[in-house]
Amino acid sequence: MSNAVDTTTRVVLCFDRDDTLSVNPHPDHRAVPIGWVQFFAHELEIPVFATGNQHLRAEAKIPGIREAENAWEEYVTGEPYEYENSQFEDFIKPRRRDGLRLIRDVYEAAFPDQDFQFVVVDDADVSDLSEEGPWTHYFPWDFVKAVESGDFALEEPPSDAYRNDGVPFNSTDNPDFDHNKNAALEEIRAQVQEGRPEIGEGVHTPNSPAE
Repeated sequence: MSNAVDTTTRVVLCFDRDDTLSVNPHPDHRAVPIGWVQFFAHELEIPVFATGNQHLRAEAKIPGIREAENAWEEYVTGEPYEYENSQFEDFIKPRRRDGLRLIRDVYEAAFPDQDFQFVVVDDADVSDLSEEGPWTHYFPWDFVKAVESGDFALEEPPSDAYRNDGVPFNSTDNPDFDHNKNAALEEIRAQVQEGRPEIGEGVHTPNSPAE
């Protein structure tokens, strides 16, 4: 499958954590520096979500699955998000693809007139999501190569932009970079409030296909 990203559309980034980022790298492959996640989210102000281990929410000061669920319920439809196949008796959080579908559903419902490219960086192969919609999957080592070579839609973060390793630093409550963890959520809220006086009125709610 080609990993080409359509640069004419808005990009939404989704990052796994374990075996993907520098805070818990894959033993045999290059990991994505966590500083890149912070740079994309807080310097370029790209919507970035933690869709794997949710500890990344605190480490990179970005929203995750819980915040996406809240955005769907509070801003988009007024109702809880219904996962199609998450078997909560067996799993304590939505399964990998379900969480990713939630992110897509939030953006496509809140911004019905915009085109998005959803990019997921994950050591697990979820490339089959491209059969459902505008998804591009990168293994972390391939993502690093794409960014460094200039083949990715976004610029390579400068090496000194943010610290790129060390959970203790990145888990502090006062990181030494400017950030607004809720920036993506505030944009969704503003869009819905401007375009839809009544929550849920006329909202398109895509049906997520079974995994």
